[in-house]
Amino acid sequence: MKSGNKRSPDLSFVARERLQGLKRLPKGFFVGAPDLAVEVISPSNTFAEIHSKLVEYFDSGAKLVWVINPDEQSVLVYRQPQPDKLLKLTDSLDGEEVIPGFTLLVAELFAELDF
Repeated sequence: MKSGNKRSPDLSFVARERLQGLKRLPKGFFVGAPDLAVEVISPSNTFAEIHSKLVEYFDSGAKLVWVINPDEQSVLVYRQPQPDKLLKLTDSLDGEEVIPGFTLLVAELFAELDF
């Protein structure tokens, strides 16, 4: 991150183009922000903590952030540190230009496991 902090989203995606020239995936932290960062809100998270992470992700070059709220079964989509849209169970996540062609029903994130 630009700030020197080492942030680790719950899930991240880095485009293949940004990995060109690497022989192996880096061990430890990737240098820079992911193209897509996903944070899952847990009971111990505070709004200030999540917002601080979002600001750092975007300041360091992230293009898209999804904040998943399991308690409300919703996803906040960010393209900057302010939320762009709120997705509910009937909506779909879209990878936009970051992961072209990727879509996922929000309801699938919260579906009960059936093994």
